Amino acid sequence: MKHHVTVQLSAMFVLVFTPLAVAQTPLSGPQSGTLGPGNYIVTDNITVASGDSLTIVPGTTFIHPGSSSNIKWLISGKFTASGVEGDSIYFCSQDSVGVWERWGGILILSGAPAAVIDYCVIDGGMANCQDSEEYRAVVNIDSGSSLTLTHTRISNNSGNFEGGGVAANNTVIHIDSCLICNNYQLGKGKGVGVEILQCSDSSILNSIIARNESALVGG
Repeated sequence: MKHHVTVQLSAMFVLVFTPLAVAQTPLSGPQSGTLGPGNYIVTDNITVASGDSLTIVPGTTFIHPGSSSNIKWLISGKFTASGVEGDSIYFCSQDSVGVWERWGGILILSGAPAAVIDYCVIDGGMANCQDSEEYRAVVNIDSGSSLTLTHTRISNNSGNFEGGGVAANNTVIHIDSCLICNNYQLGKGKGVGVEILQCSDSSILNSIIARNESALVGG
């Protein structure tokens, strides 16, 4: 039997991010090594293969236009996206896209090495649970993998079934000094901000999880 945990926290801290830059370079397909700094238009799925490693550096922006709706980051290798205070990494949608034209999110797949997301902004994505029962949120961590998520804003994302912002299933997740807000769910009303299922080792510290809404509360 699965157990759902939805957490609401508050803390006194401020996250400051720089404005979005104009994307320039098309990006898609397998990635490894170091990416950025720079501005990219994501035109198809991004993959990090098992055994490969991708490090994204401060000052990097990824814009997903309407033509790239439901395009995902599929992570099987080692993934590190580490900005710094005042120079974040952005994963976002083009301003003009509608809710059904959004990018598909970041999926840390089963068995991937420990992932790190630090000083990032993850905005304007949509989790489509029709793709997979395990794909519940814009930042999704599958069983047997792990994620450390720090100093990051996850906002204005949506889910069409459960989840919305962050979902972890039978895995390890540690969240610290994050802002998870204004995420919206079209479905059941579980874990709109953060959903944690059967995670024996997980923590949420010094974070704000607020103003996340569901269309069908308790449905």
